[in-house]
Amino acid sequence: MPADNTTEAPVTAGIRRSAGRSVTATVGDFRVTALCDGHVDFDISRFVGVDPDEAKTVAEPHGVDAGDLAVSVNAFAIEAPGKLYLVDAGNGSIRGPGLGHLITALADAGHRPEDVDAMLMTHMHGDHAAGLYEGERSVFPNAELIVSETERAFWDAPEKLDDLQRSQLEIAHRGFDTHAGRTTLANAGAEVVPGITMVALPGHTPGHVGFRIDGPDPMLIWGDVVHVPAMQMARPEWYFRFDVDPDTAIDTRRRILDEAATEGYLVTGAHVPFPGFARVERHGGGFAYHPVDPG
Repeated sequence: MPADNTTEAPVTAGIRRSAGRSVTATVGDFRVTALCDGHVDFDISRFVGVDPDEAKTVAEPHGVDAGDLAVSVNAFAIEAPGKLYLVDAGNGSIRGPGLGHLITALADAGHRPEDVDAMLMTHMHGDHAAGLYEGERSVFPNAELIVSETERAFWDAPEKLDDLQRSQLEIAHRGFDTHAGRTTLANAGAEVVPGITMVALPGHTPGHVGFRIDGPDPMLIWGDVVHVPAMQMARPEWYFRFDVDPDTAIDTRRRILDEAATEGYLVTGAHVPFPGFARVERHGGGFAYHPVDPG
């Protein structure tokens, strides 16, 4: 859509203009910076079986036109004393000019790729993992790659993949190959680096995880639990075409939204409208997503 289009829904307009930006929040002893790699445009058909007219009705009060969807692709830099971690790596250069702006966003936050000590991977789909490498070279030459053991096993059994997941196989394997000798497999529940815990969020992929920044006011970076808050908060049963196990993805989404609403912790994710720091509340029969000022 042209940048000067005046008919865009307001949230969508913001998403389409955020590539390369960074926004920082303080979470306990950590600084967490949302990094916008760019956005993806797609239509409602990516949500399986969802009626377009119902989707428009649900999304419109939240500043989103379900007939003209744009979805943020975010990664997150986490600064701890003397350390820098990155949650996911964006899409790199493989998908056109709408994506691939992570390094610009990282520079906007005052960091270089060689400063990153560890890459904390929610999963290995292309919009999270293709930014790990450029050709046969790691983009983050000093970083340890941390991924769930279940996620690695999923991509190491290509005979079990359907065609949709097989389209991501080369990306996942190249991410692993360019970090050979500096990859750590972890299990959900483990403190993968001091103060940050890997959280099991299965369904989108079997090994899909989030990362919880622990402390008195914790934050969960939930990966792909939600792709479009304007739709899936009110309708958690609406699932994305790339979900490997839709039933488990729905169960995970409901569980995490209920937990976040009950406990009141901060959340953000790879595809919530940039920068995406928010709290969750119950609303009607579903949930509501309330962005918070990171300052």
